[in-house]
Amino acid sequence: MHFGPSSEESLRSYVKGVRKVIIVTGRIAAKASGALDDVIAILRDNGVEYSIFDRVVANPPSSLADELAKYVKDFGAEALIAIGGGSTIDTAKVASAIVANGGTALDYLYGKRRAQTCLPVYAVNLTHGTGSEVNRYANMTDVTRGDKLGNEVCYPKAAFDDPRYTISMPMEQVLCTTFDALYHAYEAATTVGSSPLVWALAEESIRRIVENLPLAVANPKDESPRYWLMYSSMISGVAIDLSPTNIVHQIENILSGLVPSLPHGCGLAIIGPALAPIIHSASPDISTRLLRILEPSGNITAETAGNILEKFAESVGFNRRLGYYGIGRDIVREAVRRAFSNPIVAERLRTRLGRVNLDEQKLTELLTSMI
Repeated sequence: MHFGPSSEESLRSYVKGVRKVIIVTGRIAAKASGALDDVIAILRDNGVEYSIFDRVVANPPSSLADELAKYVKDFGAEALIAIGGGSTIDTAKVASAIVANGGTALDYLYGKRRAQTCLPVYAVNLTHGTGSEVNRYANMTDVTRGDKLGNEVCYPKAAFDDPRYTISMPMEQVLCTTFDALYHAYEAATTVGSSPLVWALAEESIRRIVENLPLAVANPKDESPRYWLMYSSMISGVAIDLSPTNIVHQIENILSGLVPSLPHGCGLAIIGPALAPIIHSASPDISTRLLRILEPSGNITAETAGNILEKFAESVGFNRRLGYYGIGRDIVREAVRRAFSNPIVAERLRTRLGRVNLDEQKLTELLTSMI
């Protein structure tokens, strides 16, 4: 992991002697941030032939990784350089596993096939929310069921977090990616079996977010708060590698799989307050410890946990509801139904919060309140 301004320069040592690479990006962010030009300059300086795969979209379908894997094979690439946020890095991870081990994207998302090795993936991260640059997970939408889920795939061979690249993010993305890091921390620490190391990482991450997100909103061009937000995201990414997320991520993944226009982090910020009472009831001590960072005074209970998270989101200018993204009662009901019928998601809901009894109807009611 290479962190800080100009950390991408460390990529030079990794591509020395490599003949061909595929650069994986979306349509806009890699160019707008300046990261694409920087990476291309490094490749040209080292005489590396490259081709650009710029078809990655938010909440990517599993078929995109299959398509990228074929592109990599046809080009004869020896490595992938993912320039983007979680969607880009995750797509590159899954494609690299397919190239090295065979199979399809769905084989890895459902754990039917394990990657024994992977084509090297170098992650040039452009957001302060994903954490994918430092962990082994990848999330994509199952094109056969329409459900978005994540599973273990592979670690990047090296990753580069340069806060300069986050300055070009639109404000919605600034907020939403940070909320992703916040819920990575909160959920990893409250999942059954989490360790004191995860609690410490979560506390540090949330503290830095509380201090620096308001500064990033007030001064979007200031690189200093972006440094600490990217740091928070990175250590939250380590936290979920050690202890996985629980109910908020599992439900949101289904929602944004159904409605890909819902930014993942925004979805978390919307439904997180509705589900926080469940999390707090399952892990009251660590939940209190973390929420106390957001609310230093006042009584923290299952009843107030959601209000504390919602109040923080509103304090930085985020007050959207599911309806803003076209999500109504029918979609909420369908998301809950899919969560309980998908065997992987259902098992995670059943076990990650200490076998808390989750009622499908009650869960639907809680989420419907966020429309």
